[in-house]
Amino acid sequence: MINRLTPLLLALVALLAWASPAAAHGRDAEADARFAQTIGGMELTVVVRASIRVPAPLQVDVVAHDPGKGGRVELAVRSVEDGGSSTASVRVEGGRPGMYPAILRAGDVGPHELEVRAGGERSVLPFDLLVPSTPRWEVVVYAAFACGAVALLGALASAALRRRGAAVAFAGTFAVAIVVAFTTGAISPWFAPEGPPSPETLTRPNAQPLVEVAPERPALRSAYRLRVTLFDGSTGAPADDLAEHHAALTHLVVTSDDGRFFRHVHPIRTAPGVYEVRLRAEQPGRHLVYVEFERAGAGGQLVSGAFTVPGPDHRDRGERPVTASTGAQPVTEPARPVAGRPLRLTLDTGAPALRPWLGMAGHLILRSHDGGYLGHVHEARSMADATAARVPDESVARYGPRLEFVFSFPRPGRYLVWIQYAQDYRIVTVPHVIEVAEEGSGR
Repeated sequence: MINRLTPLLLALVALLAWASPAAAHGRDAEADARFAQTIGGMELTVVVRASIRVPAPLQVDVVAHDPGKGGRVELAVRSVEDGGSSTASVRVEGGRPGMYPAILRAGDVGPHELEVRAGGERSVLPFDLLVPSTPRWEVVVYAAFACGAVALLGALASAALRRRGAAVAFAGTFAVAIVVAFTTGAISPWFAPEGPPSPETLTRPNAQPLVEVAPERPALRSAYRLRVTLFDGSTGAPADDLAEHHAALTHLVVTSDDGRFFRHVHPIRTAPGVYEVRLRAEQPGRHLVYVEFERAGAGGQLVSGAFTVPGPDHRDRGERPVTASTGAQPVTEPARPVAGRPLRLTLDTGAPALRPWLGMAGHLILRSHDGGYLGHVHEARSMADATAARVPDESVARYGPRLEFVFSFPRPGRYLVWIQYAQDYRIVTVPHVIEVAEEGSGR
């Protein structure tokens, strides 16, 4: 019996190894596509819900974290391959953060573009529309059980008719089918979906940035446009292959030199490799720009730039950052951090039900006082959830009230810290300052 089963099992292993479920870089077919966008004076996350089949209705949720004055958000999904498109719109109410659902239609799987329009701005976001396919091992298991059931009925019928030869043949077929079914189920973990590329498989060069503002020297208390253009490091062509990275194609942080101004935004894609965002010059002086993104086949990358807002600064130097929006203060352990050693930072938000934002319960962004270093750390519990399973979307409030972050500061000195989380969909920013001692300083 074993000799008869060996060729069948070898063929089975080859079949399973050849097949793999549909997946895109950093996202499988069962995951939603998420795009945070700072557009039309609003901070939105546009969520394209995973589909189980096509053609079918496609649910898209517009999550307004900072609705500003509100307004109409126009949505369109277009297939890159056949040009088929579908449109819908939602009206975001000013001052009312929350979810605004829309229904579009998907005709087929493959590369698509999601177009978002609001407040005279337009963003075109590329993504792959996927549907989960039944794993080959599962098909083999069901087919084997079906064959086994038929063989069992044949064996019983043959035995009842006293046809011994046929009964033995059916019984042998039943045994083989059961062995195949259970063997396939046992070895199925070997053929699990592949994850993101490992560092050894990342072959594309880093992108080279061009950071510009228009006008070049924004006037105080006026609007300006910040543009980031990304070029391929080897060809000079637009780097237009960014992957969805923590619910956005790009994360952009702007801080004033002294840290009293802070914005964490998500530029819109206005052209291949070009990302723009409208901001307002609220404080004079030098401003630092940091852009975080992940290029498919090249891994994560952080680029930076700077610009200046002219004008005298009459602010009190002891004034707290303009983003202060809560009286809660974080607690550090140890109380006197040392460079190179882990630090646990805890914030009691006072809110028992926090919603994830950008895929995490909380974000800690820190900058060295001289601006030469920027770090981005995710809340520990939600980071563990993301490693073990799927983090719930913005509609599920399951975190809080305590947020914990673990981080090691690279060098001693003063660090400006901003903790961000979502309460009732609205983003809360808590600024803080941490003095980090040098190891062996005796502090």
